[in-house]
Amino acid sequence: MKRFLTFMMSSALILGLTLTGCNVPSPVPQNPEQTSQDKKPPEAEAGATRDSVLGSEKRVVMGFYTDQEGPVPGSKETMQKNNKLLDEVAFFWYAFDATGKVVPSGKVDLKIKEAAQKNGSKAYALVHNMNLTGSVGFDANLAHRVLSNSEIRANLVTNLVNLTTKDGWDGISVDIEKTPPGDRNNFSAFVAELGKALKAKDKILNISIPAKFVDYPSDLWSGAYDYAAIGKAADQIILMTYDEHGLGTTQGPVASEGWVERVIKFAVGKIPKEKIVMGLPVYSFDWGSNKPTLPDYLSYTQTVERAKKHGVEIILDPSAKVPQFIYTANGVRHEVYFENIASLRAKMDSALKHKLHGVAIWRLGMEDPAIWDQLIKTYGTNKETKEKK
Repeated sequence: MKRFLTFMMSSALILGLTLTGCNVPSPVPQNPEQTSQDKKPPEAEAGATRDSVLGSEKRVVMGFYTDQEGPVPGSKETMQKNNKLLDEVAFFWYAFDATGKVVPSGKVDLKIKEAAQKNGSKAYALVHNMNLTGSVGFDANLAHRVLSNSEIRANLVTNLVNLTTKDGWDGISVDIEKTPPGDRNNFSAFVAELGKALKAKDKILNISIPAKFVDYPSDLWSGAYDYAAIGKAADQIILMTYDEHGLGTTQGPVASEGWVERVIKFAVGKIPKEKIVMGLPVYSFDWGSNKPTLPDYLSYTQTVERAKKHGVEIILDPSAKVPQFIYTANGVRHEVYFENIASLRAKMDSALKHKLHGVAIWRLGMEDPAIWDQLIKTYGTNKETKEKK
């Protein structure tokens, strides 16, 4: 199974996801310290937040927000420009340690979060398991240590709920990747426990899961993610329908039309369709023949500029239905695959055809600008309400 590498903090980090393994975190204390005084079960609150975004009749547009990634611009500018067209924004700002403590991993700026909420978007604190000990990449060992220990897992749940209430988040977005297959049931238990606790506080839980069209529980990349169990417990499931080809593979489409359709058909057979949010890749990969499995990670603008610089024509891959081009520089042959308004429109149409809950852009700031005027603004069902503000 090809490894899916969704979230990348910098260009160096992207390479590290493939080149380095996960370091083992420091030993877990026998009695991990609870970071919150409140260990009582949360009391149920009014359902205004959940009612506003959940339901079979709702269609949402979600965007992932990150800081600048090397030469790739951050998400702030495009989010501020298109804020009223977004229903939800997940801020890639938090990680956790081996005790279940939530720790900042990005440039946390709650004023940006509040601005998104003021313009009608729900704001989610995204928590991931990227390594915090000096190495880079998603940490499988950390995921195992936390998820397999019921006490530490409960500590993480409590800390995430407390984060939402303390800082006014509308919910939690979870992106725990490279979970070992042996922790399949532990991951499902974590989702169920967190979902129940957040629901009691009128908060949303969305979970990012790797794309697949067959379930092999022993698979090192996707085996830990039980679609049916996760779909039952979470409010929204972000189906990461991208990186069909990417870091660790040779050249090919990031998300071909046929592959995306197979993934969706499998998912809707396991997860209620009104919970599925389909991932939209708006980035590009440039494979050089001298580094056949380590492509450059580019934004749409960078990609188009590269084609122009080398004087080559952008063509449509006839089978994958995605744009691509080939060029040679310094004796090295390059093959580039990306997504533009046309290929993304086809994916949006597929989401509508299957009556999915929404679409999620990975990530804001890398997209073809044409998607905002021609497509994205007509997808979300909350658009009219936001435009009146």
